[in-house]
Amino acid sequence: MTLRTLFHMARADFFERTRRYSFLIMLGLVVWLGYLSATGALAMSVPPNYVGEVNSPWVGALMTVTVTMFLGWFGFYLVKGSVARDYETGVGQIIATTPLSRPLYALGKWLSNFAVLSVMVLILMFAGIAMNLFFGSALLDLWALTAPLLFLALPCMAVIAALAVLFETIGWLRGGFGNVVYFFLFFMGLIPGFEAEPYQPMLDPTGFRLIGDHISQAAKLTYPESESGFAFQIVTAATEVKYFLYNGFAWTADILLPRFAFVLIGIGLAVLAALFFDRFNTAKVLRGKKRLTSDPARDSASEPSPLPNIHLTPLPAERRFRFGTLYLAELKMLLKGRRWWWYLTSLGLVIAQVAVPQETTAFLLAAAWLWMILLLSALGSREALHNTGEIVFSAPRPTLNQLPAAWLAAFTVTALMGSGAFLRYILNGETLRLFAWTSGAIFIPSLALALGVLTSSRKPFEVIYVTWMYLILNAVPPLDFVGVTLESPWQFYTLSAFALLALAAFVRHWQLRGGNA
Repeated sequence: MTLRTLFHMARADFFERTRRYSFLIMLGLVVWLGYLSATGALAMSVPPNYVGEVNSPWVGALMTVTVTMFLGWFGFYLVKGSVARDYETGVGQIIATTPLSRPLYALGKWLSNFAVLSVMVLILMFAGIAMNLFFGSALLDLWALTAPLLFLALPCMAVIAALAVLFETIGWLRGGFGNVVYFFLFFMGLIPGFEAEPYQPMLDPTGFRLIGDHISQAAKLTYPESESGFAFQIVTAATEVKYFLYNGFAWTADILLPRFAFVLIGIGLAVLAALFFDRFNTAKVLRGKKRLTSDPARDSASEPSPLPNIHLTPLPAERRFRFGTLYLAELKMLLKGRRWWWYLTSLGLVIAQVAVPQETTAFLLAAAWLWMILLLSALGSREALHNTGEIVFSAPRPTLNQLPAAWLAAFTVTALMGSGAFLRYILNGETLRLFAWTSGAIFIPSLALALGVLTSSRKPFEVIYVTWMYLILNAVPPLDFVGVTLESPWQFYTLSAFALLALAAFVRHWQLRGGNA
């Protein structure tokens, strides 16, 4: 009976997820990743330019690295949110009245997460088969192609699925802060597996090091002068490569047992999540109601209290719109709930932008603007998140009045967070960085507002923004709207900011006219 309940719970949750637009978007991303791999835009190599022949073992290894890298990263955000949805929709309160135990609920959510991620792996598996058939230099060997996905990628997905459940059952990791924490946890978690000498399989959940070492050894058999190491990257320019034959893995117990252990770790993390799960506890609400109904003064009252004499403020004949008042209200809502330590850290980041050496200012500016991520992520979606849209949008001309006020409030905070760098650039006469600062200050709130209006969710901005800032901090010029590099295309991001504002206004107007009521 327990297994039957677990199966049907996971099955229902899986079908509910697959009907969502986010699932279709992720499917499109996976198909795109398969296309990039097939065309060579995503490539594995042994430095400096040694690449395996396109045969089944090589394609299987390539697809496995693609899965564990990108689905290990973005897949978490795809499956995270199922428990929160039960809280928000009230389904959790219904579940709380059933005999369903906390471990069984957590395992059901884990199994559903794992099923969703497994579908993505299956799609990339078919992409790999097509790649081998159309671009391969040898006949298709189905086992050699699919085995790495089964033994390396799926155990990694089991851990990712469990982490999504664990983060959702821990209150302070359930929201946007947890999304940011996972981003850094994922990339920091790769480091021990790469650096451990000798190789430690339990420090390599993605299988990157295992595949990299194996490919590097195969390259040395053909090209002894090749370097040790492994690269997986997006190819931006055609380079002359040298090919070697890669014959894949011999699947021994030394390889398989640690991979099976990761599946057990995933199950263990799901069971651990049950310890933090409050089972949709409404005790606080019930205690509050009990206090209200057990008030002695109220119970002993034999006569109803006289009603207060309430006078409504007369509505003036001529309605006046005060943009300044609305702007201040939006600014207060933007900063509401921030603790003293948040303001202290913000002040420290601003002062540091002036005090540090000149070459470090731009990096601290990026860090200060990244610090605002949870503050900005609700922009444009706040009304949907708190179910206040009917109230807010009943005011006259909400698109022309409320939307610019929300953007200006976000721009004000963004500018204040970067004010130290702004002053530094003016004093030093750094015109290019000043232009980049201006483009960033208007682009960031525009991006947050557009994504919030389009998706009615905080998550897309949080995921995209933290990824973008990570690449900026690694000095990628085409993505640099901060000015970390002197090659920042600030003109493009200035124009993009206004385009995003126009898009946000158009979509909000369309929504209010009934397009997404």
